[in-house]
Order: sequence, then C-alpha cells, then structure tokens
Amino acid sequence: MGAPDVRTTWDYDPFAVPTGATDRVRWAFAAGGHGVIHALPLVVIAGQEPGPTGTLVAGVHGDEFEGPPALWRLAEEIRPSALHGRLFIVPVAHVAAFAAGQRVSPVDGANLARVFPGDPDGTVTIRLAHRLFHDLVARSDFVVDCHSGGVRLLFAPVAGFYAAGGAIAAEASRASLALARALALPHLWSMPHRDGVLTYEAAKRGIAAAGAEIGGGGGRLERDSELYRLGLRGCLQAWGMLAEAAPTPPEHGHVLDGDWQAAPVGGFIETHVALGARVSQGDRIATIRDAFGGELEEMTAPCSGVVLGVRHLCSIEPGEPATCVVEERPL
Repeated sequence: MGAPDVRTTWDYDPFAVPTGATDRVRWAFAAGGHGVIHALPLVVIAGQEPGPTGTLVAGVHGDEFEGPPALWRLAEEIRPSALHGRLFIVPVAHVAAFAAGQRVSPVDGANLARVFPGDPDGTVTIRLAHRLFHDLVARSDFVVDCHSGGVRLLFAPVAGFYAAGGAIAAEASRASLALARALALPHLWSMPHRDGVLTYEAAKRGIAAAGAEIGGGGGRLERDSELYRLGLRGCLQAWGMLAEAAPTPPEHGHVLDGDWQAAPVGGFIETHVALGARVSQGDRIATIRDAFGGELEEMTAPCSGVVLGVRHLCSIEPGEPATCVVEERPL
C-alpha cells in the first residue's frame, strides 16, 4: 500500500480503471505551501464481472486506527477476478490528521466528519470532503464509514443506520439498515441525523449508507480490525459483489437510540460502568473530580438502556462527550 511506485495525480477517473484490474493512486485535491500536495489515498478494484459500486472509508478522523488495517487487508485479498462490480477503498481519508494523530485537521482545524459534501473552493479539509463525496461516494450504490472512539473515547462494536424521517426517505432508511445489519456487529444504532456527516449526506441522496464504531482509546486491538474486515466482507457479500454466501447477521430484536451525554463541568472523570452494560435510569455512571480529588459532579444515566460508549481520556472539559447511554427500542 505504501510502495513508492504509487503515483500522485490530479487527473483521475476511478471508472476508467479497466475491468479486471486493481489500481492504487494518491488523488491530489489541493496544493499547500512549500510545494505540499494534499492527496487522497485510493484503491480501485474493477471487478471482472458487472455489479454494484461500493465505497469503503476509514481514517476520516486521524486518531482512529481500527479501520485502516482492515481496509489494507481487503485491498490485498480481494482479486478483481472474484469481484462483481467496482470497489473504492479509502483506507486513510485524512492523511494530515492521521500523521498528526489527531481528530481534526492540523492544516485548517476542520473536522472532516462534519463538512460533507464539501466545496472545491474551500479550505484543505473541505476540498478533501468534496473530492471524497462527489467523486466517489455520490457515484456509488453504497458506502460504509469505519470509525472508533479515537484517543478520547471507547465504543462497543456497533453498526449505525439512519431511521426514516426528515431528509431520509423510507427506501434509503431500509437500505441503510440492511447494510448496517450486514456488518454483523453485536449492536445496531439508529444514528443521529446530523448535517455534514458523510453517511448522513449520502443517505439524504438515496445512497445506502452505514457507519460503524469499534474500539478506540488511541491504540488498536487486532480483534477490532478483524471485526471490521469480516464485517466489510459481509457487506460485499450481501450486495452480491463476492460470490460466497453472506454470513447470517445476528438477530437484532432491538436498536439503540440516542447520543452522547456531555460533561457538565471539567475535571478528572471516573467511569463506573462497562461498555455494553445495561443500566437503569438514575444509576451512577461517572464522577468528575477536581485537582484535589473532590467530587464536582456525579453523572447518572438519563434513561434505562445500554452503555454504548465511555470516556477513555480521564481529563475532560465542559461540553465534551462523557458517556453514551442509549435506549433500546424494538426494531
């Protein structure tokens, strides 16, 4: 993947890669100071047989390391002769943020996960969003975006979809749910409708879109990357892009519904619940302390449900994500 013969180019058409071939390219989208060229790493696998077009993405945030190894392995193990359709693999979407090991861009301070569909005349990150969205995702039948909790947070393995309503049509919601189920992760999450998010912007346009969260903490467990690899293969199988039968997804009788709870004060956070645990409304879930260990705030569960995410970094500022306790509702 990092071989020196991978070329950098401004002029590229991923649909021009000939049938039966795999191509690797750094697709330039912006020029910076001192001769720096900002480029999107892309692998295109043009299947021998006709079929759908799919986009797999990781590294939208530069401190999330579970997804890239899964995509590297898929790019190596999927042969064009065995693929029906065309697959776009973006293993590290935001290279500058990845190099800095941080969530947001060190170039312009923007959060790539909040600026889709982008603008070709914007700052570097916004131009990157435009390249990724308009030149790949908008030309695809489906997209899966692989995330984790990054340096600050930890997630239980969860596949996210968008419920119908507002800008999400019923058909797009059904396609989103089917794609999320194909990832075969333990939990299903009805993700918040949030403008600027890659998968939400795709689903608004009728593209099947799923987002996933696995792990975090700023490191990487091999089991988490393998969960991604197997889950993404399951998505390709479900879409008929790989010949083998798709695995049977878990029976999800419920979906998780909700979002993170913010810290009311800053300090040192102690979390009292485990990922995936079930809690009742009012249960103590975290304590925030001052520099002397004094209790500043006790956080309690806002609802009965499941602990989908917790804080990993012990220092926390007011308004930052602290815990993610979400409700269960029938699917």
